[in-house]
Amino acid sequence: MTNPNDPYAQQGGYPQGQQPGGYPQQGGYPQQGQPGFPPPPPLGHSDTAAAVKPAAVDTAYLLWLVAAGVSILANIIGFFTAQAILEQTLGDLGPEFRAAIEAQGPSYGGIIFSLIISAIWVVVVMQMRKGANWARILLTVLGAISVLFGILGVFVLFSVGFLGIIQGLLALVGYAAIVGGIVFMFKPESNQYFKAS
Repeated sequence: MTNPNDPYAQQGGYPQGQQPGGYPQQGGYPQQGQPGFPPPPPLGHSDTAAAVKPAAVDTAYLLWLVAAGVSILANIIGFFTAQAILEQTLGDLGPEFRAAIEAQGPSYGGIIFSLIISAIWVVVVMQMRKGANWARILLTVLGAISVLFGILGVFVLFSVGFLGIIQGLLALVGYAAIVGGIVFMFKPESNQYFKAS
């Protein structure tokens, strides 16, 4: 006999688990862990190896951070060498151009812009380490441009004096770190990591 207060009691003449129209109350699909549903296959070696970050990516990461740190330090020194670079440049100009440029003074905008770019650079390097291929490509393109055009400016720094020489040497160390970072980002094990990510 059914109790009218029993919330689980069968109602009105329909068989248990059926609604009017003959549809089951719940989906008739087996769920994982139920009989008739096979367990998922175990992860293969290639599945687990793809998630492991190779040492070459960590080395590239460290080299890019060294390059960013050296760039920041060189730009800080650039605040002190900007006037000497301006005077070096003005030495080759005629008196009318010299007076016009001296009135403006040294330009610190490029140095400030470089410091901002260095901060963004670190963010992109962090994304590269996580396996973002777009970050690897961006670092490669901008790093190559930085090295190519930066080497031209290093020769001016060596003629400015002691701080210019220090700034030039720091720039060369930074360029070497950039080239090393690019090389390590494209080693075969790094390529596999970026393809799997």
